[in-house]
Amino acid sequence: MTQLRYQTTLKGPCTLTGRGYWSGAVNTLTFLPAPAGTGVRFYLQDANDEGIEAVCENSQGMSLRTCLGGSKCRFEMIEHVMAALSGLQIDNVQVFCTASEMPAMDGSSFPLTVALLSVGKVPLRTKRETLVVTQSIRVGTDEQWIAIEPASHYEVEYRLDYGPDSAIKKCTFNSLVTEQKFATEISAARTFVTRAEAELLQTRGLAKHVTYRDLLVFSSDGPIDNQLRFPDECARHKALDVLGDLAVAGIDLVGKVIANRSGHQLNAELARRLRETYIATVRKQSAA
Repeated sequence: MTQLRYQTTLKGPCTLTGRGYWSGAVNTLTFLPAPAGTGVRFYLQDANDEGIEAVCENSQGMSLRTCLGGSKCRFEMIEHVMAALSGLQIDNVQVFCTASEMPAMDGSSFPLTVALLSVGKVPLRTKRETLVVTQSIRVGTDEQWIAIEPASHYEVEYRLDYGPDSAIKKCTFNSLVTEQKFATEISAARTFVTRAEAELLQTRGLAKHVTYRDLLVFSSDGPIDNQLRFPDECARHKALDVLGDLAVAGIDLVGKVIANRSGHQLNAELARRLRETYIATVRKQSAA
């Protein structure tokens, strides 16, 4: 464990409104500055409670999204919000929501990134805790896994492969994780599904309002009524998801993350391992 920078918060409030993919509910997010040590906390607007901190103990990686909270108060699909905050190194913020599901926008973190950059951030007088990875940690199987290895920086690599018969082609994306690279190379990569997956979701009553323009829907010929922003956009979006899911570790990371066909559940498991490693390191240093 080390401390490499000061914690930050927003210079002022900003808002963003959109509809959730799953529910179609309109949700207005209001981001407010918060003191050092607050972390990222989600609140339901007008609910008189202390909110829920976006850390591993309160989150759950599911097959198609990451959720926060429990039966009384729950926030759906937080990964794109968390990716934007983590990618821009905004550590302390209160996120007030008018609905439980985060707005999908264009399926990426780009609108969130633009909104947050429009107000900027300020340093606080408390150091940000950082875990420098000294030993590799890997979770998953031989076919699907995610690992973090020692490195002198924070880096992410995603290896996407749905097999030779998939409409979504095999690709790999690798990047250092800096504010600039997140804003320009990662944040705009969009959510994607196959046409069969999209049709199945809608037959189940989900995402009824979503069109081919709201995310990338792939047929055998490529995206339907849409164009890729990057040749490897799908791998970039998976890398974005990894960053958002690992953000619930609640600390900065120094290490190289390599994900091979991983999803939210494996990402969440690695985040928990990283948080446990950090807590054990703090206790060991305190006892010394």
